[in-house]
Amino acid sequence: MSVPEVYIGEEWFDINDILNSYKDETCGAVDIFLGIPRSAPEDGDVKELHYEAYVSMAKKVIKEIINEAKEKFGIKYAVVHHRTGVVPVLIPSFLVVVWAGHRQEAFEACRYIVDETKARAPIWKKEIFKTGEESWK
Repeated sequence: MSVPEVYIGEEWFDINDILNSYKDETCGAVDIFLGIPRSAPEDGDVKELHYEAYVSMAKKVIKEIINEAKEKFGIKYAVVHHRTGVVPVLIPSFLVVVWAGHRQEAFEACRYIVDETKARAPIWKKEIFKTGEESWK
């Protein structure tokens, strides 16, 4: 299966396919971030999230973020996948995988990609609470 560098949609890729999508003997670190919707009283007891995206623009922005991370941290490769549609609590919705020569670069770049994607990519979520109330973020 071919795994795209940036994917935004309802499909979800097997982590093993993603990990096998890039091989480089100079990479001694692979950092993985997996975002999973949660329900907690302090968050209002979320039932599910509804994600929408301006897909073509989001892909462009995320590719720019990956390139920035390559330049800033010296990483070799990264994959970013973000679901759209309805995502229940406990089902993964956001994945970032970073390959680098060393763990420090991988950790820093992964955090950078996560934070910048959340800040800059046109991806929106609506929280649906167990009470039936809704809130866009």
